[in-house]
Amino acid sequence: MRRDINWTTKRDDGSRYEVRVTWFSGTFKLQFKERGAAKWEYDRKPSREDWETFLDAIERRYTRKQATLKEMEEAKRMVEAAKPLLGEEDSE
Repeated sequence: MRRDINWTTKRDDGSRYEVRVTWFSGTFKLQFKERGAAKWEYDRKPSREDWETFLDAIERRYTRKQATLKEMEEAKRMVEAAKPLLGEEDSE
């Protein structure tokens, strides 16, 4: 992937946080930063909405040939691995 994927998420209480996804060493690294914070958090667990936004973004990039098949497969693998942690059952 040539560029980071970035987006801002607004919570119900009005607070916001920024998400940055980078491709490094064959896997994606997700980073989070609360609005007004000086440093990025590297160990926060992504929410279901974060995973959905990430997968949507990488699929759109793949369609436009801005991401490789390997990156798309890794993104799908990461989302599937996170489903049990989010309390989702496999629908297939």
